[in-house]
Amino acid sequence: MNCPTALAHSTQTPESDSIDRQLDRIIAIKTALKSLDDELALLKDSISALVDKAELDHTFSFNDWNFTYSLGRAKWKYPSTVNSIDTQLKAAKKAAEADGSATKTLGIPFWTISEFR
Repeated sequence: MNCPTALAHSTQTPESDSIDRQLDRIIAIKTALKSLDDELALLKDSISALVDKAELDHTFSFNDWNFTYSLGRAKWKYPSTVNSIDTQLKAAKKAAEADGSATKTLGIPFWTISEFR
């Protein structure tokens, strides 16, 4: 049987079928999470507006869940002298990486799964 469809079918193993199902499930979960994240963002915006209008406290409990509204993380703008030192430090780090005097370590392995565009 040299038929391409027979060959394609014959190379499929129970393991690859299981992998296909697992990958399909991962995609379904990622799609559902994206949809839920979008809905959650809208709901958070809605209750943030209530906090802004002082109709809802910054911190409260509801159905055994605690909610805390934060104004955001602090961001800093530094004077040019500090930025210059930072630029020098970054250059020194890159040089140490290039010449091998810096030690490279790896964090915990992870997957990045994104929709093909």
